[in-house]
Amino acid sequence: MNDVKRKAPQKTKISKEKIKEAISILDVAERFSPKINTRTKRPQIICPFHSDKNLGSCRIYTDSNTFKCEACGAHGDTLALASGYLDIPLNSMDNLLERIVSEFGLIRENVCDHCTSWDYYRGKRVPDRLSSEEYKRLLLDDHYSVPTEFEQIEYEKDEWDYVPCRYTQYYYRSLALQDPEFHDWVVCTVSRKYWLRYASMLLFCQSQGYVLMEDVIQKAMDDSIRLLRKGLMDKRLFRKELKLRNILLNEQIEESLRTARNRSDSGRSAV
Repeated sequence: MNDVKRKAPQKTKISKEKIKEAISILDVAERFSPKINTRTKRPQIICPFHSDKNLGSCRIYTDSNTFKCEACGAHGDTLALASGYLDIPLNSMDNLLERIVSEFGLIRENVCDHCTSWDYYRGKRVPDRLSSEEYKRLLLDDHYSVPTEFEQIEYEKDEWDYVPCRYTQYYYRSLALQDPEFHDWVVCTVSRKYWLRYASMLLFCQSQGYVLMEDVIQKAMDDSIRLLRKGLMDKRLFRKELKLRNILLNEQIEESLRTARNRSDSGRSAV
């Protein structure tokens, strides 16, 4: 019998529209621009299309996800700006999209043409997401890293271990659309840890009369709660999360009181 040659399965193409839904032009600018000023209404960036060194000539428009440079005339959308920073022309779109997926740690299957994981949002308004800066305030960073490659190292004679040598970064803004349920779990779990730490610091300052520090910590806690409410994709989780935090905080207070009583009793016994 003649051997039948089978064609290798073709790789599903990445969707331009899904990439633009997953990342904003501000995400691209914050990732690649050597300098950026987000304090203005229209953030200023370094233009990748000419030998730009200083801020001022190139601005991004977050409401339309576009940019324009007054110096060289370059303009376009999120993909156009990414093509400039990555030095991949728009006529090599497949290569550009693959590189964006790699740079932003996107789950490839979730941004392909055949993907149906976004169907929940079709015909509906996609919930507001936190900006990269807001994620950094709430979670101390706008992404998390997962080791993808390891190297073997001999730390003692004939004693070997594997240590990470390459990581993939996953951005919370992208995760919010790719896997909203997991995103909300991460946001609640990580921000809860920092909020409880703030609460412990606040209780200590109140017990010691550090009024100025109380105000600073209380402001940080209030900001955390505000960002939590805004950042959750499923807003129904907000009240449940607050209830859980109050329970954990009360347990923390009770544990502190028990520890203080035990120390006091031990001191009396010693006397």
